[in-house]
Amino acid sequence: MKWAAATAAVGAAVCLFCAGIPIARAADAPAVQAASAVLIDADTGVVLIDKSMHERRPIASTTKVMTALLALEHGKLSDWVTVSPSVLSLERGSNVGLQPSDVATMDDLLKSLLLASGNDAAVAIAEHLGGSVQRFAGMMNARAAELGAADTHFVNPHGLYDPNHYSSAYDLGLITAAAFAHPRFAELVASKVVEVSLPSAPEGVVQLINHNRLLWRADFVDGVKTGFVKESGHCLIASGSKKGWRLIAVVLDSPDMYADAKALLDYGFTTFQRQVYARAGDAVGRSAVRSGTHSSVPAVAERTLACVTGPGLTDAGCRLVVSMEKLSAPVAKGAPVGEARLVSGAHTLAASSLVAGEDVARSWMKIIGTWLLWLVVIAALFVLSVRTGAKIVKARRLRRRLLAAQGGGTHPGGPRQG
Repeated sequence: MKWAAATAAVGAAVCLFCAGIPIARAADAPAVQAASAVLIDADTGVVLIDKSMHERRPIASTTKVMTALLALEHGKLSDWVTVSPSVLSLERGSNVGLQPSDVATMDDLLKSLLLASGNDAAVAIAEHLGGSVQRFAGMMNARAAELGAADTHFVNPHGLYDPNHYSSAYDLGLITAAAFAHPRFAELVASKVVEVSLPSAPEGVVQLINHNRLLWRADFVDGVKTGFVKESGHCLIASGSKKGWRLIAVVLDSPDMYADAKALLDYGFTTFQRQVYARAGDAVGRSAVRSGTHSSVPAVAERTLACVTGPGLTDAGCRLVVSMEKLSAPVAKGAPVGEARLVSGAHTLAASSLVAGEDVARSWMKIIGTWLLWLVVIAALFVLSVRTGAKIVKARRLRRRLLAAQGGGTHPGGPRQG
């Protein structure tokens, strides 16, 4: 197994990943059986374990994480989606039984997509947002490029096999980290059982059980998505959280995907540590405010910035770099006031916007005082310029008089005769 680490910056409500920093081999690292695997820190994208993580492979229904990401970014949970006849062409794979002309909410389609792995739900979402499966695939590829997923190409929104439809363990980690920026995604992939309203169901409501059985094997597991077609083998994106720290494990073509993913997550939480530099909602400094009732305002981080340390990462040398904007009152609570970046060497691991922690009203006393000060300064400069000008005029007159007096006792042709 090849072990490596990569640093990345995520955020984006968005991910700013940048790879290439190797880490040392850990002697006790789990020997996963998957053909390709990765374990990453969800916040920074730091790679803790890597086995052929950039190898392009069929990814089956793990594709649906990207479909969900676009649904959350471009749609609304309350949107009503009308199902087209194209769902009848999906003869393979898992479906939730959508029928042409059915109408379902985007939220129910996301439940069907992420828990029951509904291919028909994927097509309904794709056609609603993109107009067609082909155009939606173009949206998927554009978003993958934005995230830095260089080993990914999508042809459809569900993952049924196509030789031109592929991704890598690392890229799926990037996409999943971006999806976790949406609270509804985190809620759904952590759910074991949900109910959805489907018009074609006998009672109009269907209970869906999450295909991800790892949720039942460990309390700290909180997602994400299974996948299988004959060409891909068993695939799993799994996430786990402890004390607000989330790790993402991806295993592709594994004979025991649950054992592999859990071994990666267990290893990550026991071997590495997380050092928090700024917590979401905490002030990391104060930004100066001109003409306000207060001279500064708390600069609050919108997301947690933390650095992972451990084998090969201990000397990462993380530091927090804060930059503040120039502010003038009034400043509303929640308004942008700057940025905080978590930096290791030349790499930015993560970044967070800083927002005002409170309102700062305009101080009319300060404004009036400032204007009065300027008026005094302008008046003083005016008086000074008048006095200076008067002195200059007086000096010129005196000079002319002196010259005139000197010129009265001489004659251009020489001394006068008397």
